Amino acid sequence: MKIAIFGATGGTGQALVKQALEKGHRVTVLVRNPEKVEIKHANLLIVKGDVLDAVSVEKAVAGHDAVLVALGVKPPSKAKVVGPGTKNIIEAMKKHGIKRLIVESAMFMDDTVRKNSFLISLLTKTFMKGIYADKLVQEVAVRESGLEWVIVRPVGLANGPKTEIYRFGEGLKLKGLFPMVSRADVADFMLKQLSSNTNLNKAVLVTN
Repeated sequence: MKIAIFGATGGTGQALVKQALEKGHRVTVLVRNPEKVEIKHANLLIVKGDVLDAVSVEKAVAGHDAVLVALGVKPPSKAKVVGPGTKNIIEAMKKHGIKRLIVESAMFMDDTVRKNSFLISLLTKTFMKGIYADKLVQEVAVRESGLEWVIVRPVGLANGPKTEIYRFGEGLKLKGLFPMVSRADVADFMLKQLSSNTNLNKAVLVTN
């Protein structure tokens, strides 16, 4: 399969690129700084550009079978990147007839999680207010896209190996105060959604 990955220099993005290539996919990444992509592979095409530039996004998306999005900014950033960038991706996908879109979001976007955790609810109104607002724009755009989408909401992200031992689904009960999952396992889950319809048009939590 030929896939485009956005956010390829982030933690999950790097894991996505690595695992996608291992699975035999042909991968295109759009990045502002190509030198930050450490992986070298015959099936990896690195395109210099910005997700906020619709022309760059369209060039990266054209001719692909599916798109994976792992865009993100670090708190307390209030930069509007994830939402507008995802909108550009969606428009490019529609223009080129690409249907499958897998998007990494975050645990704090889940209504039940915020309701059950005073701390997470407080953070989305203070320290992470800007990121929450940006991701909300993203999730609304994905839901209204008309595409074949899956929104992936991982719990706390950690470095670690791919175990393929994790739970996922809507309305999951989380374990402990600070549940974690490895970025490698999140990447594994996201890639599996390329060929599965089980979670189609759902926003699912992923946790250990």
